[in-house]
Amino acid sequence: MAERRPDATVSPAGDSDPGVHKTHVFDVATALEPLEDKDGSWVFSTHVHPQFKNINDPYGGWSAAVLARAMLRCARPGMELVSITTDFLSAVPDGPLHITVHSDRSGRGTEFWRAGLASEGSNTLTNRATAVLARRRDTVEWVEGDCPEVPSPEVCARIELPLAWSRVIEIRPAVNHLFSGSCDTRSSAWVRFTPDRPLDSVALVALADTPMPRLFYVIDRQVPVATVSMTIYLHATMADFADSGSDYLLIDCRGSRGGRGFYDQHATIWSRNGRLMATTQQVVWYRTDS
Repeated sequence: MAERRPDATVSPAGDSDPGVHKTHVFDVATALEPLEDKDGSWVFSTHVHPQFKNINDPYGGWSAAVLARAMLRCARPGMELVSITTDFLSAVPDGPLHITVHSDRSGRGTEFWRAGLASEGSNTLTNRATAVLARRRDTVEWVEGDCPEVPSPEVCARIELPLAWSRVIEIRPAVNHLFSGSCDTRSSAWVRFTPDRPLDSVALVALADTPMPRLFYVIDRQVPVATVSMTIYLHATMADFADSGSDYLLIDCRGSRGGRGFYDQHATIWSRNGRLMATTQQVVWYRTDS
């Protein structure tokens, strides 16, 4: 089992000490209060911050980020987040919530974790996540493809969405604006936190969920949609996080196929200087006949 440290701050490579940014709304929104540690499980309390509300549920990036933070809190020092898969089982209610974290396996350099989010006093999960953490080491590196060439964020207009979370995450479409009638699912947009916040792995997880639903680009209107599952693979190094700072990230997103109520969505996330920071994919439920 991994060393137990649920009361420690998050400090693996690429994850800033929450104390440094504790007044930023993102860190307030993903703050955790340790409750108990028994039988190989760790339990934290949290709640949905008003600034991270979506239409009927929390912003999915918040759910993934708070679950990632909980698992990082329990991991051994020096472990970095390699990947996280978050499943959105049902709506997350208002009010007190608890996160239960389990270690499935702890090897010499790799750890496997799972975490579940539920209402306080309930054992019925609303969101769940699995994560791989590792002590990264230098190896041969390669990148397939290049960062897309798009207009700089300074010349791209910020979009205003009627969603609480869009007031703390800035989105500047660079290629293929939503509802432009293109019928092309590929789009690119610059994103960052506002006010500024230096990037780390938990923040990167949150920003990975910013692309608008691919279906909206196809049918050019809004219909009911819901992400069922989202996976994020983190490639950024500690140097990448430091170089990126609080600058914009470019998210290039596309869909491959939709039908019979579900579609997929894939994205690459780049720093302004062209470093591939993460890749992500989702499967999304939708309802429309035409």
